[in-house]
Amino acid sequence: MHIIQNIGDRISANEVDIFISNFMSYGITNEKEAKLLKVATSDNVLTVEPRLRDELRANIFKNMLLNLIED
Repeated sequence: MHIIQNIGDRISANEVDIFISNFMSYGITNEKEAKLLKVATSDNVLTVEPRLRDELRANIFKNMLLNLIED
């Protein structure tokens, strides 16, 4: 999936929010899926060292997206 390749190894919470907003605008995700994506990748949940946070967020976000498109 082209979107997943564009995410790269790191992504900020703000960048995730932009992706999610675009996904909803294009009907790729519904509101419930968008909320789950946002919560799972938020800074409140990712309580690791700041230098690792964006890497962990990218891994979680990409894996969640892969699972959404496999259904």
